[in-house]
Amino acid sequence: MSTNNQNQTKRPHRVTILGFDDVLLMDVAGPAQVFGSANKVLGWAAYGLETVTQDGCDFRTDTGLILRSNTSFGHWAGAEDMIVPGGPGVDDRLENPALLRFLRRAEPDVRRFVSICSGSLLTAAAGLLGGRVATTHWERHDLALGRFGEVAWHMDEIFTQDGKFHCSAGVTTGIDLALSLVEADHGRRVALSVAREMVVFMQRDGGQSQYSAPLRAQAVSSKRLADLYTRIEEDPAAGWSVQMMARHAGTTERTLLREFMRDFGQSPSRFLEERRLVMARRYLERSRKPMKEIAALSGFGSEQKMRRSFVKRVGILPTAYRERFGEV
Repeated sequence: MSTNNQNQTKRPHRVTILGFDDVLLMDVAGPAQVFGSANKVLGWAAYGLETVTQDGCDFRTDTGLILRSNTSFGHWAGAEDMIVPGGPGVDDRLENPALLRFLRRAEPDVRRFVSICSGSLLTAAAGLLGGRVATTHWERHDLALGRFGEVAWHMDEIFTQDGKFHCSAGVTTGIDLALSLVEADHGRRVALSVAREMVVFMQRDGGQSQYSAPLRAQAVSSKRLADLYTRIEEDPAAGWSVQMMARHAGTTERTLLREFMRDFGQSPSRFLEERRLVMARRYLERSRKPMKEIAALSGFGSEQKMRRSFVKRVGILPTAYRERFGEV
């Protein structure tokens, strides 16, 4: 039997995406595209996608685009994965008895229960995340902690896993999480091919912070500090010192410390260390350069300093990081 015929006899992994009005389009489209691209890379329909809504009717996304529903709660026939997206429509459904009842009914029958962005709040409202590790979009921090205190919220992570329950911080992190699911199903090589197909990075570690420094730098109040942040981001390997940073920003070291704490909640030295870690991680992921060279290129100066920073900030040695996340 040919490979194509063998693939045709395989049973697709069924993925159901919950639909409702004012759902965030990216929370639906991002994971759906990952699974669709996986089918293309694998050369067969490894994933079968469908949407489910309460009444089986089409639903409107937050952009105004209308998506088609494949089935209703009452006629849903089960799936391996259930994906609960987020968006502005979540708030009106936190006390929707039919939707929450459906999620509770679906949970025992799925292998993976995946919540994207504020979709984690719906899953929590259904009583499925009590005592479990989860995350959600940073803007929902207060609501998540105030209303669902029984959940172990890890708000500083872009995605989490606790048993069958997977959560992502939302928007593009839904793609990261979906890539991790493809990797679990079909291996890293396939997931890397999907990432290249979609022209996205493969893949941010779930332990990475959703409060990324470059994003926060865009919102700082001082243009001169924003310029400094940009310079550090562009060249973290330069011989930066706190004195040099203050001079570049045209301020005193004391004022620089105060403004870094205000904008980032960390000192200039800690900020610099994090940017150097980002550069070192990129080299470890995408090259086979020696550790000593990576330490020099990323600004650590010595392999020992880089190793110490990885253990303290990332929790693993650089060599272990390369083995886990290296693309080459």
